[in-house]
Amino acid sequence: MRRMNGSFRRRRTAAVAALAVAVGGLAARPAPATPQPAYLAQFVLIMDWVNRAVVYVPRHDDDRALAGLAHAVAETLVEQSQKLSPPAALRDLHPHFVLVLENAERAFYYLAQGDEERADRHFAVVRDETRMMRQIQREIGIDIPELAL
Repeated sequence: MRRMNGSFRRRRTAAVAALAVAVGGLAARPAPATPQPAYLAQFVLIMDWVNRAVVYVPRHDDDRALAGLAHAVAETLVEQSQKLSPPAALRDLHPHFVLVLENAERAFYYLAQGDEERADRHFAVVRDETRMMRQIQREIGIDIPELAL
């Protein structure tokens, strides 16, 4: 085994410590909150699409191409929701919003695959989480346009 001199060892230890602080500092910083008007505008648009799609697409369960299109749109909306950082007043709502989107995406995926049973389980979660969002909206006293919920 090679022996290191004290100076090299100290420099290596200092470099490792500096790297740990830098990485820890990057990971510890939360993303700045999306301004509430911008967050709500995107929330309303996304939820309006989800609400319409979860009613319309299952009515056409024999149309796998339609379900595939809905799946592609839902995937994009999930990605977009992950870029949003909720303002403090809407923090309790956001996890349910993400769960609605993720479960809608999975439901459309399974419809496109022809697995209606699994799709129905995910649609049930979408309905439950949407109810939870309505309840949270009432509790926090935030006015969200009805077209979204």
